[in-house]
Amino acid sequence: MQGLAPSSSSLLLSIRQEHALRIFEGAKQYELRKVLPGERFKRVYLYETGGSGVIGCFDVGRIIKKPLSELWEEVGPAATTEERFFSYFGKSKEGYAIEIRNPLRFKTPISARQLNGDFTRLVPPQSFLVLEHGQPLSTILETERSLTLQTSLPQVTLQEIAQEQHEAYRKLVYRHISPHYEDIDNSFAEANLQIHKRGFDPAGFFTTRKEVLSIYNARKRCIGFTTLTFKSGGCVKTGPTILFKAFRGRGFGAATRRAIEERVRNDSCRKIYCTCPNNNETTMRYLFASGMRIEAHLEKHYAIGHDELVFGKLLVEDKGRKIPAPSLKRKQGNIVLPSAVKKKQLIGDFIRMFRDTWSPISKGVARAIVEQSLDPATLPHDKKPKRLVCLKSGVNCVGAIALLPKRGGAVKGVLFRSTSHRPSVRKLLQSALDKATELNGRKLYFLHPVLDSSAILLMRKLGFRAEGLLRAPYRPGQDVIVMSKFL
Repeated sequence: MQGLAPSSSSLLLSIRQEHALRIFEGAKQYELRKVLPGERFKRVYLYETGGSGVIGCFDVGRIIKKPLSELWEEVGPAATTEERFFSYFGKSKEGYAIEIRNPLRFKTPISARQLNGDFTRLVPPQSFLVLEHGQPLSTILETERSLTLQTSLPQVTLQEIAQEQHEAYRKLVYRHISPHYEDIDNSFAEANLQIHKRGFDPAGFFTTRKEVLSIYNARKRCIGFTTLTFKSGGCVKTGPTILFKAFRGRGFGAATRRAIEERVRNDSCRKIYCTCPNNNETTMRYLFASGMRIEAHLEKHYAIGHDELVFGKLLVEDKGRKIPAPSLKRKQGNIVLPSAVKKKQLIGDFIRMFRDTWSPISKGVARAIVEQSLDPATLPHDKKPKRLVCLKSGVNCVGAIALLPKRGGAVKGVLFRSTSHRPSVRKLLQSALDKATELNGRKLYFLHPVLDSSAILLMRKLGFRAEGLLRAPYRPGQDVIVMSKFL
């Protein structure tokens, strides 16, 4: 039943109180079942065991049927603990997982007594009950769901920001972001608007484009803004998402989060993520409630005064994709300046190594990064140029580290290579540390594929430590580790 499309019927499931609570808190993203009906269903209503009645519902995403070991590998802690998982299924050979989307709790549970009448009679199900569209019981529950939606989350829509709203966006972003991060001025918001206007990022590692969107309520009034940064491989970074003060604490934030997910799903995106200061409890609760989970805890990352949390949520599971290992040759290289490699050769080598390590990159982006490293003065004064540390063997660049200074003193590094010669790669990493120090960085961090254990081991020997594991951020099936070192 993997990927089975739901129909118009619904399901009534019996569920224990503690499991229902985890669903509505966003902590439980899959509901496990030993058996399910053969019919397709679009929604699940939850009957809380113990007599409370029908307490809410959720929309159905994927329905996964697999042998238990494979099912645990795919849904794992997003459903329950390992002990509870195997205890629940017992001697079963396979099981089902229902993906939970848009959980909704009714303000008041609907008891079996309330549902019993001349045309309806609810017998609490031992496991499940199929509710066909148009049946009296189904109609009653659908009506309650509609009423709850009307009174719980307000209606919002997302639209491309209008030219006359640019100044309001700059001011709101500056007021909201600058207290939490160092080196923030109006250029931060302006850069978002400029990339949005171009329709592409001319020199991003993974960024392909940005969308700056206005948030409107049901009365067509602009109540805030959000920014979506689209990454290679179907990933989207969300934020900053900021509401005007008058509309905070009224459900518009959660409604906006739901609208964002719907928008990016329709754009075939498979993951969303965002970052948040670890001292911002309001935003953290809001992200947890939307089903996002912490993937990395970055110490003193964008500011000395606080840490940064990376939240992520897969909208589409990876389905066991396998990433082929890159073809590496044992070539010894020497550390050189980018100018020591012919520009055309460097661009070609850059494209090949980046493709093998991460994903395809356009020639235009590769050229922009190479040209920045050759002549940083060509960029405007408010831009931070990318720098390259190169490993040369013969006429070729067989390894490189691209460095991007970030706000607050952190320097982001991306390693790619076509050589397996460990001493040369170690020298490359050490040169990146030296260059990051020259750039007045106080912390160097790498994002690197977790399966490349040899490079990660070299980083550990140089004093880097793991700060998190990002689930398939830039390529389906390729998890990425964050390795960091303070300078």
